[in-house]
Amino acid sequence: MNKSIIFCGVGGDGIITASNICANALLRANFDVKKSEVHGMSQRGGSVNAFLIYGKKVYSLLPAKASVDYMFASEKLEALRSVDYMNEASIALINDRIVPIVGAKIDQDEINQYLNSFPFEQNIINFNEVAKLHNMQKGVNTIMLGYFSKIIEIDKKHFTRAIADTLNPKLIDINIEAFEIGLNLS
Repeated sequence: MNKSIIFCGVGGDGIITASNICANALLRANFDVKKSEVHGMSQRGGSVNAFLIYGKKVYSLLPAKASVDYMFASEKLEALRSVDYMNEASIALINDRIVPIVGAKIDQDEINQYLNSFPFEQNIINFNEVAKLHNMQKGVNTIMLGYFSKIIEIDKKHFTRAIADTLNPKLIDINIEAFEIGLNLS
């Protein structure tokens, strides 16, 4: 049976890179993988989504609404924009932060209440704080990927090879370290 993931964030957050690393890890785990991307405003701060569908044999590029198994969200508002893809059996990993919208007043409690009204499992963690504690502010998504690898049950070795294959050689060691931090979070 095929599984699907939605990666959601804002332009400049590294969502496409995170989805590329995950797709590479899934390929290394011997899955057929199809990937598609939606770049909202195609600029820093605009909505960005990437979809991965993986399994023994994949034919579709986009999942249907209410059919996604997993969500990887770099912030809460983008998670809310993508809840239509989730269902009661879905599992979400959401970074506990909100990127402000220019000209809009955002009530954090209201957003939390609305997000909590959905029936799928939500793992909401402040990965920015985790990264700050380890002096790895640029490694937030890789820390998230470490945690996410446990949710989707893909072995660490596939992700570490995917990191090495995807990123600039100068960034490999620090990102593998960031991945380990996420992997070891409880």
